[in-house]
Amino acid sequence: MIHDGEYGRAIASLEFEVKDESKPPQTRVECCKWLAECNHRLEDCEEEGNWYIEAVRIILASQTDNRSKAKQALPLCDKALEAYEKGGDSADVLVAARVKQYLVGLSK
Repeated sequence: MIHDGEYGRAIASLEFEVKDESKPPQTRVECCKWLAECNHRLEDCEEEGNWYIEAVRIILASQTDNRSKAKQALPLCDKALEAYEKGGDSADVLVAARVKQYLVGLSK
């Protein structure tokens, strides 16, 4: 669907997968990344950032050590911050910056 430009259908399907907590966290994170990409292609920077932050939330809730969580989540947080800077509001930018600061602290 995504490769055919059917972003609306892809978004609905991926959102269903993300909400399904019986799915492994990594699967849900991958769906969030695809959702962010769909919204990027639709030029909805705020939603793009929201999905990257949702991926970060899922990672932080996972049962791995903090350093691993930070290593996996930091690049996604950077992408969220970039998306928000392009098209989010200042509150979104601030939240993403604070989450990034938290993740940097976890990585030490």
